[in-house]
Amino acid sequence: MKIAIVYSSVHHGNTKKVLEAVKQEIDVDLIQVQEVDRRKLDEYDVIGLASGIYVGKFHNKILEFIDKRKALGSGKKDF
Repeated sequence: MKIAIVYSSVHHGNTKKVLEAVKQEIDVDLIQVQEVDRRKLDEYDVIGLASGIYVGKFHNKILEFIDKRKALGSGKKDF
């Protein structure tokens, strides 16, 4: 199973630090949300999403990414 995590890590970079620790334990590709190539995402069986929480919400770029995935109806499993 091929897994990617699309993330946004700003300010202190804590989200990226956590994801780097995850990457040491499981085979996963980390992709910054600003660098996503939606065509390449088709290669993955599962897509994860990660960011810090800002005023109770994910980073705006992650929320935009989610909206676009919903609109396109990717049919992939997300977490």
